[in-house]
This record gives sequence, structure tokens and C-alpha cells, in this order.
Amino acid sequence: MSSDPFFVTLKSKKRKSLTFEDVSSNGKKVKTQSGGNIPQVKEKVPPKSRIGGKNQSGKKIVDEKTDQEAVDLSSEDDIGPGGIDDMDFDKGSDEDEKSNEDENNRETPTEKKRRLAKQYIESVKEGLDEAGFDAAEIDRDLIAERLKKDALEQTGRAHRIIAESFSFPIENSSIKSGRHELTVTCVAVSENGQIFYTGSKDASIIKWDLLTGKKLRTFPGGRKEVKNFDGHTNHVLSLAISSDGKYLASGGADKKINIWSVKEDKLLKCFTQHKDSISSLAFRKGSNQLYSASFDRTIKIWNIDELCYIDTLYGHQDQIMDIDTLSRERCVSVGARDKTCRLFKVVEEKQLIFHGNKKVLKRDGQSFKEESIDVVEMIDEDNFLSGGNSGTISLWNINKKKPIFVYNLAHGTQTYESESEGIIPLAYWITSLATIKFSDLFASGSWDGNIRLWKITNNFKSFVPLTQIMMNGFVNSLRFVTAVVDEKTFLLAGIGQEHKLGRWQKIKKVKNGWRLIELPLKKE
Repeated sequence: MSSDPFFVTLKSKKRKSLTFEDVSSNGKKVKTQSGGNIPQVKEKVPPKSRIGGKNQSGKKIVDEKTDQEAVDLSSEDDIGPGGIDDMDFDKGSDEDEKSNEDENNRETPTEKKRRLAKQYIESVKEGLDEAGFDAAEIDRDLIAERLKKDALEQTGRAHRIIAESFSFPIENSSIKSGRHELTVTCVAVSENGQIFYTGSKDASIIKWDLLTGKKLRTFPGGRKEVKNFDGHTNHVLSLAISSDGKYLASGGADKKINIWSVKEDKLLKCFTQHKDSISSLAFRKGSNQLYSASFDRTIKIWNIDELCYIDTLYGHQDQIMDIDTLSRERCVSVGARDKTCRLFKVVEEKQLIFHGNKKVLKRDGQSFKEESIDVVEMIDEDNFLSGGNSGTISLWNINKKKPIFVYNLAHGTQTYESESEGIIPLAYWITSLATIKFSDLFASGSWDGNIRLWKITNNFKSFVPLTQIMMNGFVNSLRFVTAVVDEKTFLLAGIGQEHKLGRWQKIKKVKNGWRLIELPLKKE
């Protein structure tokens, strides 16, 4: 087996690693190896010999299945928080709850899931009754359709085809803006679309009202030498809001992760366990579990409800630039010059390794090769996007080692005058990505003067350009949001005169700040 396989076991300080082995016909254990595009292959054995049967040596054989071979809707790893086990169906008195609790203590896990499933079906019937249906006349197909829809939504397999529903091009009147003293490096927006935050190189964080664009609160930064400061003392590089809207997490070049109360606008906790800059933060959807990525090449997991550290994930060979997660207890990250994307399966203590596009693009006598992968964004639980310094946007599926689709030079090229090599063409590298989760629409940013919108096509196996929005400056961060009040869809962009990491170029005429772009729907 090579030193950098597609399917490897995580090195964890907190949990004991698990070893998965197959059993041969003579009773000996044989280690399995991954190969091809799919990380694991199920051994074909007749059902009678695998389930509860015995082999020639008289040993029992256990049926082993991976999460890529079968979908178990009762598993939280598939459904995420909010599954049927988490639903509260009990509406009786305290005595009933106590008796039910005593009865439940004697239930097996299978019996409990069966009971909860029956209660869930009854709740669906009650919901349909409230809509004006007679429970006795409810068609079984109607209930089955509702159950299937709920299951698809919770497992992240229900996709919305919305890209063609918006009216393009975007008018300048649909764009609002706000100012920062220095370059805006990151933005975060609440799921209900009421507020958003911006972080800057001046070490400050500003809270804004999304609908009015008014400034609600400023959390100023401090000087680098100041100790025990309630805030950041260096560039703020990442922001994330929990899905319940209670917490804001911020990370910066001062190696600190600050946890803030959104309602009270105060600092709750400061984590200092990382040894280098905090490059990216992401809350698990439906849970207050936080993932943090750092230039120290590690990912750390935090329980924000308890304000405590959980675990550390290892694997990347270079600075981790970006991270994203959805409902499952897993995350995907990119490692800059190690040119890999990695999907960490936390519960299984394993990771999938995806190697970047190794092909060299030749155009007009010049070569463009991907040397660094800098940004990543999940579409759903099985598909994600990445972008790097070659200007390439890649579409990935977790069951494939290589990207299933690659779009080269997505934002074009520029000329750069080098002291040693003269004038050379360079790609506008991808500085930011954003998706409307579980849909066919995503956006990309660079500094070519445009934000570009893309439509995912061919059953989520490719994508095509949709439109572009004029936007001068470095687009360091992008986020989509739908306001609950009026159901309008917005694209929030963090803009600066320079890249958030201060790379070699600066655009002096750009106004540092944020841009809020409304995506109007087509008129019927």
C-alpha cells in the first residue's frame, strides 16, 4: 500500500483507531486494500454464509458494510442531528413521561426505533389532518411521499434546481455596500438572514443588520503586544455563526478562536490551543460542534455548548486553508501546497484523500499548473467544490479519487512583470467559493473585476457559467443567504484592496468593505 492512500486511518490522540478486516473462506483474517476510484469494495459472499453462518473452520462470519454500500436512515452519521431519534413525540403528563421512561429502559434499540417510527407516522397524519384531510381517507402513497421527502431532506439528497429562476444580469441598484478601514477578510451570515458579521485586517469585527445595512455593534481590535484582550490582536481571518444563531466564532492570525454570544454581544470563551493562524471555521449544521482549521496543519473539534475541546485531526502536509461541513459528523478541508482535499470521517476515525488536478494546461505557449488548493465548499453530503492558484474550479464526488469535472482558468489570466523572468501570464486564482446548499447554484470570486455565478448541470456532474457581477477588488469571502422575512436571496461578499493573506498585489482604488447583492427572481 502506498504511503498516501485514498482511504487512511486518522491519527487521533483521543480515540483508539479501529482496524477493519475481511474473513477468508479458511477462517483467516485478510486486510483489505483500497484501489480504483471507489475507496472500498464489498466482498461478494452468498447471504447464507455471511449472516449468522459459519465458515469451514467453524468460526462465525460477520456481515460488514460501509457507509458507501448501504444507507441506514436510522444512523445519525447519515441523517445528522434532528433525525427520528431526536424527535420529541411525548405530549402526556409527567406521570406518563415517567412510566414511558421506565418502559423505554427495557426496550432494545431496534424496538425503540420501531416505536419512534410509528409515532413519527402518526405525527405526519396529524399534520395532514390539520390541513383539512380526514385521517381515515389519507392515501398511503401520500404518507409515503411525505416520509420520502423528509428522509431526503435530512440526509442531504434532495436538490433544488433554482439557478434558472433568477433574473440576470444583476443591476447595480441591487447592490448595497458598507465600509471598513482595512481589507475585509471574511464574512458570516445568520441562517435567518437578519444579521451578518464582517472581519478585517484591522483586527475588528462588525455586526450589521442585513435588511437595512446599518451597523449594530463594533468589536474593536487591539495591538499585537496587548495581553488578555477581549478580542483579536491581529488580522481576523475567519468567522462562523452557529445554525441556531446563538454563537459567533472568530479566528485570526493571533492564533486565537473567540466565541461570542450573538444575543448579548459579549465574549464567552477564548481558545488558544492552535499553534498558528486560524484560517477557517465551520459549525456543523444542526449542532453547536465547531471545526477549526489552522496553518499548524491540524483541525480541532470543539463543543461550543460546553465551551470545551474535543479532538484533533491530522493528515495535511501543509497549511490548511479552508474547511466546510454539513449535518454529518465529518468535514472537508484543503491543504494548500500539499494539493489535496481531505474528507475526515470523525466517527469512523478515517479520512478520504483527493489529489488535485495534476494535468498541465497549455495555452498561448504558456503552462498553467495547480500548485495550491486554497478554498473548498460543500454542495451536499456527497459533492463539493475546490479552487486554487491555477484558476481551476474542480467538482468532486466523495466516491471518486479524481475530480469528476474541471473548469480551467475560470476567471481568466493576467500579465505580471517579474524582475527575473520579465512579463509572464498568470491565472487569476480562486480566492472564494459559495454555494446555496443542496442546489445547482454557486459563486466564485477572484480579483479580475467580477464575481461569477455558475449552474451545476448533467445530474451534478458538471457546471457551466451563468452570469457575472462586476466587483472590483479582491473577493476574499462569499456567502449566500435567504432572508426569512421576505424570502429574498442575497449574495454577501467581503472586498479588499489586497488578498486576505497579504499576497503580492494591491489594488489601491478599491473601497474596503462588504457588498450585499440581491438576486431578483424572474417575473412570471
